[in-house]
Amino acid sequence: MKLSSIAAVLLASLLSARPVPGPGPRASDNTGPRLSNEFLVVDFSGSRLSSILDRTTGARVAFEDETFSLVVDREKISAASLSRPELAVTRDDLTYSFAAPPFKIRVVYELKPGWRFLTKQIFIDPGSRGGTGQGPAYRVNDIEAFAARVGKPIREKLGLSDAKFGTVLRFSASEDPKPDVSLFALYQNPFNVWRSSGRDVSASYAPDMEWKPADGPFASDRLCLGLVALSGTRVPAKSVPEWKYLPDYARFVSENPAVDLAEIDALVECVRAFLLVDPQKSIRVHVPWCENDYQIDVSAPEGWVEYARIIDRAAELGCTHTLFTPANAEFSSLKENADAWGWENLLFFSLGQKIRKGEWDPARDPVPPSLRKMLDYAKSRDIKLLSYSYPSLPFKQDPAWTAWAGGRTGGYTGADTGLRSFQDWWIGTLAAFVKATGAGGFSFDHWWIAYDDPAATSLYAQWFGCRRILEELRRRVPGIVIDGRQQYMNFGPWTWLAGSYPHPTLTDEQPESFQAFPDLHTDRVSADRQRFAAWKYRTERFAPPEIMPGYITHQTEREDGQRVMRRDRFRPRDWDVLGWRYSLLSSIGTAPINHVVDFIPARDPDEYRALSEDDKKFFRGWLDWTDRNIGVLKRLKPILGQPLIGRVDGTAAISGDRGFVFLFNPNYRALDAEFPLDASIGLTKGRSFAIKELYPEEGKGIGHPENGLWGPGDKVRIPMGGTQVRVLEIAPAPDGNAVPAPSAAAPLLFGVRGKAVLRGDELALTDLAGEAGLEQAITVVVPGGAAVKALTVDGARAAYVRKGNVVGARVKFAGAPFRACEPLWSFDPGFSGGTVKAGFRIPARVFDQLARRKKAWPVPYTEDDLLAPWLGSDRLLLFIQFAEPDDAWPVAMKIDGRAVDVKKAYNSIYGHSPRRTFLGFYVDVSSLAPEAEHALELIVPAVWPGQFQGVFFENVETEYAGPVR
Repeated sequence: MKLSSIAAVLLASLLSARPVPGPGPRASDNTGPRLSNEFLVVDFSGSRLSSILDRTTGARVAFEDETFSLVVDREKISAASLSRPELAVTRDDLTYSFAAPPFKIRVVYELKPGWRFLTKQIFIDPGSRGGTGQGPAYRVNDIEAFAARVGKPIREKLGLSDAKFGTVLRFSASEDPKPDVSLFALYQNPFNVWRSSGRDVSASYAPDMEWKPADGPFASDRLCLGLVALSGTRVPAKSVPEWKYLPDYARFVSENPAVDLAEIDALVECVRAFLLVDPQKSIRVHVPWCENDYQIDVSAPEGWVEYARIIDRAAELGCTHTLFTPANAEFSSLKENADAWGWENLLFFSLGQKIRKGEWDPARDPVPPSLRKMLDYAKSRDIKLLSYSYPSLPFKQDPAWTAWAGGRTGGYTGADTGLRSFQDWWIGTLAAFVKATGAGGFSFDHWWIAYDDPAATSLYAQWFGCRRILEELRRRVPGIVIDGRQQYMNFGPWTWLAGSYPHPTLTDEQPESFQAFPDLHTDRVSADRQRFAAWKYRTERFAPPEIMPGYITHQTEREDGQRVMRRDRFRPRDWDVLGWRYSLLSSIGTAPINHVVDFIPARDPDEYRALSEDDKKFFRGWLDWTDRNIGVLKRLKPILGQPLIGRVDGTAAISGDRGFVFLFNPNYRALDAEFPLDASIGLTKGRSFAIKELYPEEGKGIGHPENGLWGPGDKVRIPMGGTQVRVLEIAPAPDGNAVPAPSAAAPLLFGVRGKAVLRGDELALTDLAGEAGLEQAITVVVPGGAAVKALTVDGARAAYVRKGNVVGARVKFAGAPFRACEPLWSFDPGFSGGTVKAGFRIPARVFDQLARRKKAWPVPYTEDDLLAPWLGSDRLLLFIQFAEPDDAWPVAMKIDGRAVDVKKAYNSIYGHSPRRTFLGFYVDVSSLAPEAEHALELIVPAVWPGQFQGVFFENVETEYAGPVR
């Protein structure tokens, strides 16, 4: 061994002999090198990893004979065949350097402050081939950075996304077979190959890519090893397909591969550690594609007037970026498109065809005056335009890029993104385009078509090129938005480290592309899809909130009744008056940092004029709210399980003893949400808490049924109306009050909105508002020792009871009860078809509400428009809801003994792809008389138990009123 190597080993031994700082159990005695931080102690023996210990829990996993191997130019290089390595140690990493002529191999283990995982990475230097940056190219065929015998019996194994994203090994601390700790092990790529036999495990991937010494040392993707203390709460490792009804969710979880929530959290934190972005404000991107902006030709004066209206409306709603994808006959034409999808004429602000052919170079040529005028207008409205861009086109700048295809280019055949020369040109072109045009970023689509062809580079090399382009672009132009579309949302989290977010819906946005939740309002349908996508991104692809994609409103239909995709002016009018708030809050509650805003009322002049100032303020106000709370919202995580029909889902963002809870009921029938006030939602400190509603009843206190205030571990039960969102704020109780003996400096009102004050010994409640027609329990926590001899509601005395510092009463609110999604049938999980009968009465106030909505939204709709059940929201509808509905069912209904027209609703409007887009059956009952007794008779076909969800009124909003005197 060289003298320098001996010195390095002695230094490492001295470092490892120092006391390990921090809390937790004492690590095992160790004489070899050691890495440690506040969470982990990692020991080495010789040149091998020997154990990882978790300081917090004391869990330890030992490894025997941990090693590595490589295959370079089809020659295997194994650690066992190499001479003793040199060792270098710093605070955060440990490097073993091996001589492997003609190469030098460096194996680097790294443990940074704050990490709960160790990484291992292998570097290949040219060595004796001519020195750094010299020598011939070599091909790295295979990397096996990790192979070892694990010191404990493996109780369970779980492949992450069929193991392509890594694996989880679960162990028991004792002889109990139930695992209580796990080790996640993964490469930072989607090509993981895991093998195991007994306690022997190995992990590899096959780059099969050429590397040139001039490009620096070859660096393997990091291997990450992390210990996790299991929570015991599991969810399906592969999401339940949307929207399957599960009568017994717990049984489904127990019978299928499952992942522990603590494992998900740990994997998310691992990804977060490598993000190249740390947003301090939300991203707000409008995507006019979803209102068919490609139908607009901005080279025509009337086309630009229409598009300027889109920009104006996006700015009014608080957006900062717009994806600019109109047609422009001045620069491009459909007949010149070379892509398979037929959108090349829209790329690069309509200059894409010219860039592909080399006729316009952003680094050389001036921006055309007409385009500059459009860019300047957007800038005047504080809007930056995003360029829609493909890398997978047959660019002509270098024939080597398409040589693999033998001259067959166009359609799906384009440049090989695995070639570094293409990557360099593409990165330079993108950066130059931003400099020339002031573009705010890119929406990348049609990416890495994965040419599985022996003449092309390997699939890994093409993926590597995709990642390199994104990361280098982020370094060169750090402030841009990188919106990711097809196909790289499937490549996993290590692809997205430099991007703003992957595809918002996991697939195309058009209605035919995803399974619709059975709901008559398309914005709610899209919102439920977005939450389903967010769940998958979190639980299967480990996306932290910083890169979680939002999706607000919907994409309108682009095909007519004959399935012709229209390029003329088609369906510019499609604003979902009653669905957009649900969609906005659904997106904020799952992806609070990346607001992808889709259809907005802009193209159609009537819709543009009809949107009220209050609506614009609401929309913009919630986007601004995310900026004010972005620090807490970065902690957002799901708390109630996957969005499913028949269940409520939700998320929580808590920092210490305060934060927010979002609850969603996608169902038409009312359900309860329940969550504990503990670490499962992120609540880690505090003695007592006050819960306040932010939406829909802003300012309403949510009180503990006995104490008003809440304590650690309490279970909070929240009733959820049909298709309802509720947003709650959790904060420490005033003055640090403790439960169960609360006190307050001023009365605290829970249960309804309003004011509570003490006037001597009178507790006065004023300005109360509650759901019309209901009697509600209210709770008031009064200051300790305060005398209460009377309770008044708007000056009138009311009965009350007092227990300690808690005063309770009941208040009835004016009006006839009739809420959103008012049901006509009580759900029966055993019902399997037959006749349903119900009597009902519609209060006059319901028709008054519909009339007010018509006046507030005076948009004239055609008969074709009204095929969309979400339009014409002044219509009173009855929705017949089924789980997994079938449009071939013979559903029939009579009202007051007369047969009525039962219509079929589709998210695609015209019934395209009915298995995906069929929403259910509905009846227009706008002509029924108010305040009269009506009788309904419904024939339900044979269904499986629980499939029939019920009959519900639609287009009615819950109203609030003052108390009955």
